[in-house]
Amino acid sequence: MPFAPGLPSAGSPGEMMNPFADDVCGGPFGVAENRSVPGMNGDILELLTTSIDERQSSAGRAGGQPLLMLTAPRAGYGKTHLLGRLAAAANGQVVLVPLAFRLEDEIGLSAVAVRGLEAMARAEASRAGWTKLREACAGVCASLVRRLIENGTLPCANPEQALRVLSGDPVEVFDVNGGARLIGDWVRRFEGQLRRPMTEQAMRRVPAIPAALESWVNAMLNHALDGGLSHMAVLRMLAADESNEGPVTWLRLLGLWRPVVLLVDHLDAYYRNPEAGLKIATLLLDMSEMDGVNVVLSLNQDVWQATFGHHLPSAMEDRLTASQMLLRGINETEATTLLELRLQQAGIAAELGREFAVFLDVKRYFMGRPLGSVSARTFLRHAAKQWEFFQQTPSAPPAVTGGVSALGLAAEERGLPLMAEGAEDERPGEISIFDTGTAVQMKLMAEGLAEPTPALPQEDEAPLLPPPAGLNGNGMHPPPAAMASGEEEDAAEEAPAQFSPSSAGAFENLREMLGKLRQPSTPPAKAESQGAKNVAERLADVLGAAAASNAQAAVAELPAPAFAAAAPAFVPPPNPERDALLGRYEALRLQMAAEAVSLPLDFTKLADLIRLAGKRFPLVRFSEHELPGMTGRYAMCWSLQGLEVVFGLANFADGSYWRTLAGFAAGRLAELSQDAQSTGLAVPRLKVTTFKTDREQQSWAILQHSTAFGEELKKHVDVIHLDSQNVAALYAMQRIIKEAESGALEATPAQVMSVLARELDFFWKRVTRAA
Repeated sequence: MPFAPGLPSAGSPGEMMNPFADDVCGGPFGVAENRSVPGMNGDILELLTTSIDERQSSAGRAGGQPLLMLTAPRAGYGKTHLLGRLAAAANGQVVLVPLAFRLEDEIGLSAVAVRGLEAMARAEASRAGWTKLREACAGVCASLVRRLIENGTLPCANPEQALRVLSGDPVEVFDVNGGARLIGDWVRRFEGQLRRPMTEQAMRRVPAIPAALESWVNAMLNHALDGGLSHMAVLRMLAADESNEGPVTWLRLLGLWRPVVLLVDHLDAYYRNPEAGLKIATLLLDMSEMDGVNVVLSLNQDVWQATFGHHLPSAMEDRLTASQMLLRGINETEATTLLELRLQQAGIAAELGREFAVFLDVKRYFMGRPLGSVSARTFLRHAAKQWEFFQQTPSAPPAVTGGVSALGLAAEERGLPLMAEGAEDERPGEISIFDTGTAVQMKLMAEGLAEPTPALPQEDEAPLLPPPAGLNGNGMHPPPAAMASGEEEDAAEEAPAQFSPSSAGAFENLREMLGKLRQPSTPPAKAESQGAKNVAERLADVLGAAAASNAQAAVAELPAPAFAAAAPAFVPPPNPERDALLGRYEALRLQMAAEAVSLPLDFTKLADLIRLAGKRFPLVRFSEHELPGMTGRYAMCWSLQGLEVVFGLANFADGSYWRTLAGFAAGRLAELSQDAQSTGLAVPRLKVTTFKTDREQQSWAILQHSTAFGEELKKHVDVIHLDSQNVAALYAMQRIIKEAESGALEATPAQVMSVLARELDFFWKRVTRAA
């Protein structure tokens, strides 16, 4: 299983099994959440479980809902494993029926029932000798006996205790060693008298042919009591009998115990078979209309395009993709967690695991790779190869302290001098083994292989934009006179470069154009005054009036003649790092334009941007609150002076989310009013802010006129309309910040925000405007 291997403990290093060799998940059963990477596709898992819950809690019937489609760019992204995590997250509250068609199957209901029944018969349950099929049969029989007790048909001395036991784990009831075996023994003793009443009870809830239903109840009771292949063969025969509606009866009987989740996977054999794709799509859509049956379709995008996609009628394609979810690849953090899990499950010693982690170097592996492009299987196979190399690599020599290299220490032990003749420029403790020309060439090669400066967020890092000439880091006093110009040049030469643009030539004309656009068209003194006014306005709108007033007070404290003389002469020095960031941003904005025009609004990208901006803006207090009853889903809030912004970031068709968010916002209104009364301050204004484009206009209108928002709350809702250019700018900012976080850019997210925040001035102003 790709993320949750069960590997034996390692013996000697030479006999260790490869902890990363197992990279294929055979099926959804047996996947444990505590042996999986928690954050990987957590949002998709939450969406799956929430959708199934909503289907089951819907009034009247659980059918009639669109099926859930789970897709991945290609094999290895963990679709089957995610289905296993869905089974683990259900915690026994649903019946999972895996379905994998075979090429020899005639696609139809009988193939669904037979292949699902066979998959459950192969899957082991929690107790030895039990399978998922026997467990399901026991659950159905326990449900029927419980209903007999509830309606008084079956007399019982202690009905409350019996009902409680029969509602629990059916394995404990029907297993000879189970904790509730007394009831199971009683059922065995009187099974002849119970079969008829159990069948009659099933007839009240399952529309089926009476004779066929009686055969099903008898076969399931036999399998629950004794197990065995003979009883399983009878069940398989009944499931294949379409003349007596065997497949439908099988699924409906399972629904008496728990909701049925049909997991349709492994459709790769039907690649480029549009005729089979049409039959499968029609069958699954029909099954999604059945009461108590939820269908989850899992396939790769290449199979979708070649087998389904445009080969289907538009109406059918629209129904299939109505609830589509796309898996992403793993990131550096998830890969590190996966690495640690595999080493721990394999029993690798902690010290050896740390050595291999350094040898593998996850950070370097992800450097330069696009976000979401690395599948879990690809990373596991890379780690498996590196493990083989690591096993064959001799142990590294012990580190030598005191500034002496291992090579220098070896030379000293042999009695050689630490400094060779003619190598005065080498550092003490090293020995030259190359001539001068070769040494220079090797040095250049080594510099080319050197690791770049890590791009990790730092609170005290210097911004990319340098301070004006004559001012030091805090912008208040000139630099010390003790530093001579020569010392400044030396310091500049020794300082490592924080940004090295890889596409300077490609963006040269673009940066020149941007530079001209940013040049003032008014005289210098007037232009600078106007620029200062614009900056002050932006600071007042976005970051708060306090920061702007402090900056103006600092300028006012300077001597008037000095300031007047310095102002006209000030010209911002050239900054290639800033220009490169601007160039990269403009390139991304142009790249994102097509996505902004053709696809619906991506609320996930907006959430990333709002979260980072809320944490970076000094006068904004950012917070996240888990929504009641929606585990893993949060409401993000910005708190400014006199204003609190609650962001709604979800599809407008997700009624459950918006009703919960509305309840949260109403609660915040009450809390703010109560806090204001206790402190004597004015009540801060609150608004619920969301975003839409022309594509979301209709769905927003439906939500706006629904009962999700009460009449009192509607006046606090602020929907911001974004055109395609706005969306492209937001997507570009989110992407460049992600590149900075991953190390693809040698700049931190804080530096990106400091340089590019003004590019989204329209967005910050609109968000922080009072409703």
